[in-house]
Amino acid sequence: MEQIKTYTLENNITILAEHIPHIQSVLLGLWVKQGSRIENTNQYGIAHFVEHMLFKGTKKRNAKQIAESLELIGGDLNAFTSREHCCYYAKAIAEETDLVFDVISDIVFSSNFDALEMDKERTVIAQEIDMYDDSPEELAHEHLVQTMYGSGLGHPVIGYKKNVDSFQRDEVLDFHKKFYQPSNIFLSVVGNFDNFDIKELSEKYFSNVPNLNLKSVPPKQELQHSGVKAVIKPIEQCHLTLGWHAYNITHKNRYVLHLISAYLGGGMSSLLFQDIRETHGLTYSIYSFVRAYKDVGFFGVYSAHSKESTSKILELIKINIEKIINGDLSTQKLVQLKSQLKGGLLLGLEKTSFRMNRIGVGHLYFDQVMDTDTLIQLVNEVTAEDIIKVAKEVFLQSPSIINVGNLEQEDLESAVQESKIL
Repeated sequence: MEQIKTYTLENNITILAEHIPHIQSVLLGLWVKQGSRIENTNQYGIAHFVEHMLFKGTKKRNAKQIAESLELIGGDLNAFTSREHCCYYAKAIAEETDLVFDVISDIVFSSNFDALEMDKERTVIAQEIDMYDDSPEELAHEHLVQTMYGSGLGHPVIGYKKNVDSFQRDEVLDFHKKFYQPSNIFLSVVGNFDNFDIKELSEKYFSNVPNLNLKSVPPKQELQHSGVKAVIKPIEQCHLTLGWHAYNITHKNRYVLHLISAYLGGGMSSLLFQDIRETHGLTYSIYSFVRAYKDVGFFGVYSAHSKESTSKILELIKINIEKIINGDLSTQKLVQLKSQLKGGLLLGLEKTSFRMNRIGVGHLYFDQVMDTDTLIQLVNEVTAEDIIKVAKEVFLQSPSIINVGNLEQEDLESAVQESKIL
């Protein structure tokens, strides 16, 4: 069982630390409990913009010095923004643990938000937006979320160019002050910190952050929609996503849904891969996935194929889903799927990044980090009857269907109708 110690500073910042004595590194993650979902219409992309700006200079380091601070000693410094949280993380050899804490605290709480740097970063983010727009797979996933939900979840984390161009320095500073404060932040530390006192380091670098006692902004209740949408791109392949409304991230059936995903499209041995790629040769890439948030979630399928195959692809997806609903999952296969899920968990624990994220997600959504034995037990308790029940709950709804490629709306609707998937 993992030993995760918890400390809370006087200003209310929580630290969760997992000691791993057999490795030579330390990984620190600073989590902000809210992401793009809390942005209003005029702020789309501001959480992501703040993330970029925190790397552009502080009171004691310029942008180059920030980049070099860990890279030149073989370490890593990075961040990500999602719809429901942000994370800034740094990794280095164990003897540099103090530096890891120093750099993270410096960029998050002492950034300059220089106006000239902000102008340069608008151009950088515009290039990033263009990069995503040039990726049809990314677009297919993004349009699926936009189709299924309201404005909170339904706008891109990265925002739109018009929003990014409009951000004023005072507005960005205000957003940072409001959300980057102790009641909205916690730390996850993973690695070999034998020679350091994590609580003392946390107090050294984070105790001076003032607690404004601001209440977290609750997410707006998401509206759930469905639809069929063709996004025209002059490319050869079709990039198809389907989404069925399912469960939120804490729902008791989440493990059942992940087992269904493993069975339907979780690798080369899955139903969709073996049938649509191996037997029919209709696609190069096909997989299923689960996306879950605080209050909602969905089950998805992605396929890349020629536009002539769209109707057949949809038909075969429907046929394979019906197999699950009709209970074709054997006892032996269910045991294999459980082994697949448990193996992924246990192998993931060999990576400090996996452990850091597991601690972060556990604290964010469950107020605890479940030990491995408990997680494995929850997976082991899933029955074939559970699989059928959940499959019916999810797949007897009409899915949302998005296609990115050279396929007109009427042709997509015709393919959907031919396949009888709705």
